[in-house]
Amino acid sequence: MNNPYAVGSKIYLRAPTLEDAEGAWHEWFSDPEITKYLIDRYLPNSKEAQIEYFQSLSDSKDRVVFSVCTVADDKHIGVCGLSSINWFHKYADYTYVIGETQSDNAHVVIEMVKLLLDVAFNRLNLDNVKSVHVGCNPVTPVIDKLFGFKVIGSLKEIVNCHGQGEDLVISQLSKQSWIARNQESN
Repeated sequence: MNNPYAVGSKIYLRAPTLEDAEGAWHEWFSDPEITKYLIDRYLPNSKEAQIEYFQSLSDSKDRVVFSVCTVADDKHIGVCGLSSINWFHKYADYTYVIGETQSDNAHVVIEMVKLLLDVAFNRLNLDNVKSVHVGCNPVTPVIDKLFGFKVIGSLKEIVNCHGQGEDLVISQLSKQSWIARNQESN
């Protein structure tokens, strides 16, 4: 493992590197299959744009981004992070993209979200994490429910998904709920 920040059994999270930005990362955000449920990824991406984004991360005060890597071979397979962080009110949105298909993508996503929530609540001391997803996305609601997120509202037909208006669904998980669920499962 290379500079691990949070470690699971199959994957670990670490700070992104220039090597990541120069690798396949930019290709993920131009792939229509990978980006089909992302709210703001409709324009093509380039290696230069990805490097520029990577370089902007060190100056960001409201975003923490991690490279998702496999424990077995250190392969960079995705990115995840906490964005729109409000340090005063102690909340953030969580986001993720798995760019490299794995035979066990569902397990990878579950482990990644578990690690990311642990970072949010235990290391960054946030009180709430929000999830925002397009209503036509079949995966995020399942993941959110698994971790105890509660739907708190939606913006009606505000996002174009496959040529039609879709809701933007907002869910929330509080640190208290997360701690209680983890104590119950132990």
